[in-house]
Amino acid sequence: MANAGRYLYGLIRTTEVVDYGAIGLAYEGSPGRVRTVLVDTMGAVVSDFASGGRLLPLRRNLEPHNQVIREVMKGTTVIPMTFGHVARSDEAIRKLLRLHREAIGAQLDRVTGAVEMGLKVKWDVENIFDHAVKIDPELAARRDQVFGRTGGGQNEKMELGKLFEERLNLEREEQTERLLELLRPSVREAKVNVPKNEKMVMDAAFLVDRDGQKAFEARVVEIAGDFPDEFLFDLSGPWAPFHFVDLDLGLDAENG
Repeated sequence: MANAGRYLYGLIRTTEVVDYGAIGLAYEGSPGRVRTVLVDTMGAVVSDFASGGRLLPLRRNLEPHNQVIREVMKGTTVIPMTFGHVARSDEAIRKLLRLHREAIGAQLDRVTGAVEMGLKVKWDVENIFDHAVKIDPELAARRDQVFGRTGGGQNEKMELGKLFEERLNLEREEQTERLLELLRPSVREAKVNVPKNEKMVMDAAFLVDRDGQKAFEARVVEIAGDFPDEFLFDLSGPWAPFHFVDLDLGLDAENG
């Protein structure tokens, strides 16, 4: 125990020491016991961990990290820490809480009583270019012009590809704005992520009141029903508010 570090999972508001049980990252061959370290009304959720030990983002480590966050958020709002943060002792954790008291308090005020919901909307079509051509007469005319000859030159094909990207991005932006406007009354905040592939219309996170989660889910289902069949809605959550916390505690992650 004397040589044990403290693995940090997240931050909560509490005035009591909470014992979440042996559900943490492995320590001395067994799951670490997860508890809180307090300073006034703030608590750091920690478990014992070998200080200076090599911590890799492997499944056996990521799963207990995420499990702890899921368990904590059942009873309260948690500011989740990214994977891999280890401090030397309880006192080091308390020092961290005191040093960043105002910033932590502001972030907790921002997300208290809320959960994060994820919503991805995709074009559920076999060929996104063919889909774009169907909804854009000018793009269709340009396609026919380029390929209606002897296949078109390389420059013409490049220009057509550029036009396709522009029109697809425009359609994506318009649909995203439409969705955000429809969902705005049901959420506190929204954050739109950069699409990871051409068929992604919107990849967004929403900060939703915990007691308004069911109403938000129902609203998403209602909106999805009003969209054409080629739009596929994928709703996930609730999660801890990962996308709505901007907090740098100056604590390096020990990832190797």
